[in-house]
Order: sequence, then C-alpha cells, then structure tokens
Amino acid sequence: MMSSYFPQSDGRSLARSDRLAQRLVFWLLVATLSYQSVLCLVHTHVFAIHTSTVALAEFLIYAGCLAALLRNLKLELMAIASLVAAYLFLLALFRGALDIKGFRDIVIVILFYWLGRTQGDIKMADRFLKVAIAIVLAFGFFELFFLDLYSRVFNVFSYYVNQGGLSGVKNWAEGSSLALNGIRPAGIGRTILPALLGNHRVSSIFLEPVSLGNFAVIVAAWGLAKERSEWRQMLFFLGASAIMITLADSRYGLLTVMALILMRVVFIGRMHALAMLLPALCIAMLLGMALMINGMHADNIIGRLYLTGTTLLGLGVGEILGVKGFNSNFGDMGYAVILTRFGLLFFIVLWAAFWMIKMQDQRGTRFRAYIAVYISLILAISGTSLMALKTAGVLWFLVGCCAWREQTIETKFENKDSDADPDRHASANPNSNAYATNGEVNYAY
Repeated sequence: MMSSYFPQSDGRSLARSDRLAQRLVFWLLVATLSYQSVLCLVHTHVFAIHTSTVALAEFLIYAGCLAALLRNLKLELMAIASLVAAYLFLLALFRGALDIKGFRDIVIVILFYWLGRTQGDIKMADRFLKVAIAIVLAFGFFELFFLDLYSRVFNVFSYYVNQGGLSGVKNWAEGSSLALNGIRPAGIGRTILPALLGNHRVSSIFLEPVSLGNFAVIVAAWGLAKERSEWRQMLFFLGASAIMITLADSRYGLLTVMALILMRVVFIGRMHALAMLLPALCIAMLLGMALMINGMHADNIIGRLYLTGTTLLGLGVGEILGVKGFNSNFGDMGYAVILTRFGLLFFIVLWAAFWMIKMQDQRGTRFRAYIAVYISLILAISGTSLMALKTAGVLWFLVGCCAWREQTIETKFENKDSDADPDRHASANPNSNAYATNGEVNYAY
C-alpha cells in the first residue's frame, strides 16, 4: 500500500535503493510533523520529557536526512554547509558564545531543501501533503469533538512546562491541559465562527494552534502554485487549508491566504519577483508604525506590530550585525530575532540565495513568491515559529522539490533504458519536446 505513494516511471519500478530512499524520506517527513505529539504522549503516560529528549529526537531526524542524502552528497552542498558553519563560528568568536539554535535553524533549511531537491519531486510532494493533511485533520477533528479525551491523551501544558519554556507560568484557563494559546481569552474571543466553535483553538498533531495555522498557509501556497489545468488539486489544497485555518482560528493564516489568492489572480510572469522586496517593506512598515503611533497602542495586532517596530528602532549596530543580543527574549518579534541571531548581512545573503534558486517551471516560481509572503509576514508577528521543525522541514522540502536539477530520479532510469533502446533516445534527449526547459521533465496531472 505504501508503495503507491512513491512515483514510478512509465510503469517501471525505480531501483530498489532509490525506492528505499524515498520511503525513508516519506517517514522522515511524517516524523517532522508528529515527533512533538509522540513525545507529548510519552510525557503524559510514560516518563517526563525534557529539552534534552526533544533535542535527541530532532538529532535523529537530522541523522536520518543525512542517511537519505549519502548517495547524493555533492561538492556544492558541502561547500554551502562549510561556509555557513564558518560564518556562525565567526559570530561565536565575536560574541564569546556559541549559538546552538542558530546552527540548528540553518541545518533544517539545508538538509530538507537538499532532501527535496535530490530525493523528491512534484508528484511525491503532492502525495505526501495529502497524507499529511489527512493525519492533521483526523487529529484536529478528534481534538474538536473529543476535547476531554484529547486532553487526557496529550497533556500539552505539562509537556511545555517540563521543557522550561513556561517555567513558573500558570495556565489561565483553569482545568485546561492545552497550550496557553489553545484557548482564546474571553475578552478577545475567537475570530472565525465563534458561535459554533467557542474559544477553543484546535492544535491537532502540532500541539499548539500557531503551527497548525502556519501549516495551513504552506498547504494553500502549494495549491495556489498549481497550473490552472490542475484546478481540482488547487481547490483541494485550498479547501484543506481553509478547514485548518478555521479550526486553529488563525488570523495570520486567514489574512495571508487571502493575500496569496490575490497574488494568484493578479501576478503573472516576472511580477512574482516583486515578492523579494517584502522583508524590506515589512521592516519599513514596522518602523513607520513605531514613529507614528507615539506610544499609544492597545493589546491587539496593531499594538504587537508597534512594539516590534519600537524594538527594531532600539537595536544598535552590534545587534543588527548579529554580534550582540542573540540570546535576548524578543517574544513575537521575528525580525529582531533574525537580525540578532544571524545578522543583517547573512540574512541578505540567504534571502538572495533563496531567490537565485533555479525553479523547474512556473509552479516553482509562484510557490517561491508565496513562501516569500509567508516568511515576510510571519516574521512581523512571530518570533520563532518560522523555524519550528514540524513545519519548517516540510516547507523547505517542498521548495527543494520545485527546484531545477540536472537529472531527476525518473529521468535517470529513463536514460539508462534509452541507452539500451536507440528508438527511445529522442524522448530522453534534453533538447526534445518531451522536456519543458533545461532538460527538466514536465509532470502531467
């Protein structure tokens, strides 16, 4: 049954080693989605889970990624990893301290992007996302309709307290074992369908609703990147995203997906490259709000953006270059976190590298632009959720699947067959009409 989730080429099976590698990739992606819920289950019923245990679980996932990549390690991957490590060690010398989390965040980007580029493709990504959506919605509706049972199975609040992130904090929702943001305070209330769903925000397999909303935006971006001829798949991913946003009551997800839909309708061709300016525009907006509001703000989204702007205004040269303040608690101020952790120069280089990725076709071009919107907006309202492994791993795997590569998994075996059968040589020729551009196969749906 599981073999049906892995693409085949014209009815011929992939080589056994490649099938095994794709199965490993599939289960690694499932692990990135579910490892936190598995650990929470163990914490609730078996033994207490501490930060070191979570770190060990993530390390095993990274080790699995490396195992899957062993046959596809290339000089460019090693060079990129070496340069990034050298830069982070240089920052550590200036700071007098090593930032382990900074290394971990970049490892996620590099490993999962390369995993998608070398082991994945569009078809595999489609199949995985459909399985992931089924898992997420199954857990989500289980939590929605059987909240008491869900709370007994997953004591989320205790799980996070035991990791030190909520040390000394009491759950303001008396009797609740959900995450602190799993219930909307009475004074704020739910935004989406409050009369039907109350103040409860569904977290599903992610344990907290922010990641569910983030995952919903990634799913919507993937669907909207599809060609118009793939409208059924586009509607499926958009519908699934809408359900998840509703369950999580994700205001960020709602606004971001609306912006993506507008982009899909309006943007064509090279217009998508305008999205590369979004981080600068967001920072300019935050700074402008800080200068214009003059200290008058409420405890709402505008107030949060204002506080982020004032924090950015207060950063010195050392913080902007990443030499100081990397271990400061900036809360939901994502741009402040990125600047102090990696430095402005590194962020610019990384952002430029993201836009220099050569995509297979217009689907990849659109998806990159939509993910640029996702990243730019989330950094304005969230401090660390962008680099949460449970969503970041999937995100960068999908980006890798969209990237152009010299030879895909499928064409590698077609070329072997063409060597033995001269009549097939024309269809395997990168210059023939079977190829869209640069020798890359067009996947038909």
